[in-house]
Parts: sequence; structure tokens; C-alpha cells
Amino acid sequence: MMKSIVSLIKEIEYLAFLATIWLIRFLPYPLVVIFFRFLGIMAFLVDGFHRKVATIQIRAALGIANPWRIVLKVFMNQAANLVDTIRYVYMSDEEAKARIVMEGKENLDKALASGRGLLLFSGHISNWEILFNASRVLGFKFSIMVDIRKDPKLEKIIKDIRSRCGVTILPPSGMLNRLIDDLKDSKVVGIIIDSRGESKHDVFCDVFGMPAPTKSAAAYIALMGNALVMPVHTMKVKGTYHCYWGKAIDAAQFGEGDEAIQKLSDIIQSWVTSVVREHPDQWFWIYSRWLRRSEMRRVIKNKLNFKEYVFQKTSQG
Repeated sequence: MMKSIVSLIKEIEYLAFLATIWLIRFLPYPLVVIFFRFLGIMAFLVDGFHRKVATIQIRAALGIANPWRIVLKVFMNQAANLVDTIRYVYMSDEEAKARIVMEGKENLDKALASGRGLLLFSGHISNWEILFNASRVLGFKFSIMVDIRKDPKLEKIIKDIRSRCGVTILPPSGMLNRLIDDLKDSKVVGIIIDSRGESKHDVFCDVFGMPAPTKSAAAYIALMGNALVMPVHTMKVKGTYHCYWGKAIDAAQFGEGDEAIQKLSDIIQSWVTSVVREHPDQWFWIYSRWLRRSEMRRVIKNKLNFKEYVFQKTSQG
């Protein structure tokens, strides 16, 4: 009985997602954006847990006593991001090229001309899914490692959407060797680097003055693949997405081994901090970056000092 109920719920979610995609694709763009921003406001009002997660983290990271305006914008931006993610992948290449402006493209051109493998890294900043379109806009191929959803039907839809941009989607586990080989073969790979690390191989990096458990995969892949490393992120400016390509750095300059992984990871995370400080409402603050969800629930329930708890957990680890 329970399995039947679960299956029914999953089927309803699947059909609802298909309907959402249809609405986003075919309704007038201004109308659908307004509607989804309204949904973001509703989520802000009813989703108490994620609202508190964002509020607590922003307060500790940025020193803002009552950041409700930023938190509200975060919810609204996340809802609107879904609209643009869907609309852009179904655009023609010509229309996508007209709507995505490349800033610092000379940095990318120089890195590609070096003959070295290139690891592109970004964070959950603004609409990171728009970056997938760089493959068709600029005419180069790359692979990117992203999280996989447990529901295979939903995952198939999402993978199909992302693959329309011309990128190769790889799961987050079991692909490190392939990515390293790609870099050794002078190919381009991408990775999102501001997710919480939870394995014994991960490292702690300073993120807004607090130690954050950080996945070491990006630094490890770059070092083992003898690659160049380049930051990239998007921002929406007056209805057009601007894609910012930073200057590449040589992973080899950090040496080898655990110390090199730590140093390169620190550099990568400091980039995230610098961008988010400039655009605080554009980061995915509703994601529990420093603590597990269960630990964050404990902080909220017992009204603990978040920053003190983060440092306490680090010292215990």
C-alpha cells in the first residue's frame, strides 16, 4: 500500500514537472516570470526551514542583523532562475548568442590556445545553469559533473534539458578518473565547487570567515590532470545574461599532495566569497553550506549560536 502511494506521488510530481516546463516554454515570458517570482514569495512565506537557514547563514557570513530583504530576493531569484533555465535551452543557437554576453572571453581563448586541459569552476551563483549554454554559444565542448536525482524519470527530463546545450553530463561519483584523463587530453571539464563536503577526503576552507567542509574533487582533478583552472559565473543584467570568464591559474604552481589540494581549494573558495560579497542576493543561501541539515535543525530548534557551533564542529572533527 505504501509503495503504491509513493509511486502515485512520484507520478504526480513527474506530470507536474512536465506541465511546468510546458507553461514556461509557451506562456508569455513577462507573465511567467511574474508568476514564478510570486511563487518564490509564497515559498519564502511557507518554507520556514529554508528561510531560517538563509537568514542564519547570511547573518553570520555578512554581519547583517535582519537580512529578510536579501532572503526574500534569494527565494524570488531561485524561482525565476527556473524560468530562464528552461527558456534558454529551447532557444535557437542564434537567439542564445544574442542573449548571452561574454565578458573576459580573451581569458578563455588564451587558456584554450595553451594546449593544456582546462577545469572551469563555478558556484551556485545567479543562474549557474545558463553556463551550460556556453558550449553552443562559443562552439567548444566540455563535460560537467552534476548531482543526480534519485527519481529516474525526473532525472531523465533534467538530463535531456541540460544536454540540449551540447554539454556532456556526468554523475558525481565514479567519474574522477575520466575527468582527469580528459584534462590530460587537453579537454575542458566543469564543476560546481561550493557544495558541502562530507567525505574523509574533503577539506575545510575559510568561507566568509568560517571553516566550511569542502569537496576536494575540483582541486584533486586539476592537480592530477596538470590543468589550468578558471573561474566563471553569470549575472543577469537588464534582461541579458553576462558570462564572466576569469583569468586562468596553473594548478601545478601549488605543488603536489594534500597540501596542494588544500591551497588550491582555498583559492577556489575565496573566489566564491568575493563574488557573493558583491552580489549577496544571488547565492544559494537556502542550502546549508557549513552544516548538515540535521545539524542546522539542531541549531534552529535550540537557538544555538551558529558561528560558534560551526567552529565547535570543526574542532571536534
